[in-house]
Amino acid sequence: MIRIALIAAAVAGGFFILIGIMRRIFRRRAVSRLFQPASCVDCGWSGQVSRYAGRCPQCNRPLGEQKAQRRIP
Repeated sequence: MIRIALIAAAVAGGFFILIGIMRRIFRRRAVSRLFQPASCVDCGWSGQVSRYAGRCPQCNRPLGEQKAQRRIP
C-alpha cells in the first residue's frame, strides 16, 4: 500500500515538473517598454536597441523610434 502511494506521489511530482518545463518553454516573451528590435541598413547589424537612445552599436546610426524622431534642419 505504501509502495503504491509513493509511486503515485512520484508520478504526480513528475507531472507537475513536466508542466512547469512546458510552461517555461512555450511562454510568450513580454514586450519591453525600454527595448525594440531593429536592424541597421548601413552595416547589416540586427538586434535590440533602446527606445530612447536607439543607435547601432557598430556604426552609431539612429535606429527605430530614434530614426523617426530625428529632425532634419
